[in-house]
Amino acid sequence: MSDRKRKFQDDDQHSHHKISRAHNAMDAATQAHLVAKHYNDRPDVGREKRKESKIIRLRSFNNWIKSTLIRDHIRRQYTVFDMGCGKGGDLNKFAKAHIRHLVAADIAHVSLEQMKERYKTMRKPGFTAEFYAMDCYQEPIAPKLNPNLRFDAVSMQFCLHYAFETEEKARMMLQNVAGRLRRGGRFIGTMPDASWIVKRVREQPEGVYRFGNSIYSIDFEDTLKEGVGKGLTKFGCRYMFHLVDAVDCPEYLVHWGTFETLAKSYGLRLLFKENFHDYYNNASRDDDSRKLLERIGVIGGPLPEMSEEEWEAARVYLAFAFEKE
Repeated sequence: MSDRKRKFQDDDQHSHHKISRAHNAMDAATQAHLVAKHYNDRPDVGREKRKESKIIRLRSFNNWIKSTLIRDHIRRQYTVFDMGCGKGGDLNKFAKAHIRHLVAADIAHVSLEQMKERYKTMRKPGFTAEFYAMDCYQEPIAPKLNPNLRFDAVSMQFCLHYAFETEEKARMMLQNVAGRLRRGGRFIGTMPDASWIVKRVREQPEGVYRFGNSIYSIDFEDTLKEGVGKGLTKFGCRYMFHLVDAVDCPEYLVHWGTFETLAKSYGLRLLFKENFHDYYNNASRDDDSRKLLERIGVIGGPLPEMSEEEWEAARVYLAFAFEKE
């Protein structure tokens, strides 16, 4: 083969890789846009309207999970980074924890503006706050912060899985978690339980890639259907998730072994992970946790108990906590 011909082939191959990377970048940007648009388009219906939701008990249960996580891992006068803060649903939880300062960031700028308004209308939040409309999976937050600022805790509630679209996004997310987290600081969160999800989809009849009930569904058809998708990969394993009155957009499996290994490389040591059902069985034995279940309306009160379908939907998720070494 002539040197000129070899060069043309090398140039062609190089161009192919460049085009492939460009397409992947475009796909990632498109998916991020879809997620941001989904949450931007969701109206903030208010507390009274939310009470009419078919999943009001599940919402309350999820809030109980987050409340106990924050209570157990976030202390008085902490500086907290709420990555993927959404509309600010955890503002009151941070106020009750008596934190000192909050850094909040979200890709959905409309949601972030709604959070800022919520913060402004809090009677006595007891903490200062700063807000950033940004994609924490594609850009670092450190340059935006005071150089001396350090986090005592990072909270990621129901959003980490979007970072597992690519390894690059997962690494940027973990850099933003760990880069300003002090030694001994906590990283807490909630996300879909990939092991349980994969088990359920593998239990389906041949040719069926979807499961769920009347309030939620998880659909892997575009990923697993023969000749269409790439299968159950460690990154970019996409499925469509629907939850009544809450979510209807693409998500990504978080392969736990990969996540824990990556987290360790950023100095994060696992303290615990538990599926929501196991978390409930363990945490609800504590008197304070059980009283909180009653106070926020998960058990008791005028509404019916959580339905079997809501309880099944709760099984989709897990809770976790890491410590910075």
